[in-house]
Amino acid sequence: MADQPTRAIEELAAMLADAWHRPGNLVAVDRALVPADRAQACLAQDLMFQKLGEALAGWKVGATSHKMRQLDGHDDVIPGRIIASRTHIGPRHDLQIGHYHKARAETEFAFRLTATPHLRDTPWTSGEMAEIMVLHPAIELIGNRYQMDGASKAENSLMTIADNGGGIGFVFGDPVTDWQHIDFQNHRIDLRVSGGAPADNFLGDMRCVPAEAAADLVNHLAHRGEVLEAGHFISTGAASVPQPFGGGDVVHADFGVLGTIELRF
Repeated sequence: MADQPTRAIEELAAMLADAWHRPGNLVAVDRALVPADRAQACLAQDLMFQKLGEALAGWKVGATSHKMRQLDGHDDVIPGRIIASRTHIGPRHDLQIGHYHKARAETEFAFRLTATPHLRDTPWTSGEMAEIMVLHPAIELIGNRYQMDGASKAENSLMTIADNGGGIGFVFGDPVTDWQHIDFQNHRIDLRVSGGAPADNFLGDMRCVPAEAAADLVNHLAHRGEVLEAGHFISTGAASVPQPFGGGDVVHADFGVLGTIELRF
């Protein structure tokens, strides 16, 4: 990661932090402010988080399958922070639509750490991570804080990292301790908004293996000097197509044997 932010990265981080407090009011970003590479994009995200003064509840990671990266034009995973003030635990919630104006809901497989994966010389493996994680079905509430006309896929990828991976809020359902036998890549989820048609699932090679994605995230963060702690959440990317919702809507996700989540706005 770059040692010192450039003036452009400082300006971008300030704009994104300001937009966090004005949901739905996207800031227009000049292409001169686009980070030059992933290191600068991560730095912009770091500075945005510092400016928010928020507490950390964990980390999310998107574009966790090769197919998904191809689809969205990413060359690697897309990390982002899980903000404590926008984190909700439990299967039923009434949420303020003002916090999630023009957001979308997507289902994910998430975990809560029971121990700290400390920095070390060798990478963490998915098997090791599985031993220190409890599964939670989850809904991520996503949206952008910026708009940029004529951006390429590569530019949007860098901007997505800078913009906290597109993350706004998270809802984590009830914990599931016996999860290692689940075929996650083919596990169907029924996600609906106000009783509408079910969202399409990302299945097969469109989905990651969640424990592998968790290990990849921990190892990615280690290179940046970031350490997740016991009690933090990890979420591992979209399992279904994101769905728009508005005030008065009910978002319902049925994860089968893994539980349900219902949100009212």
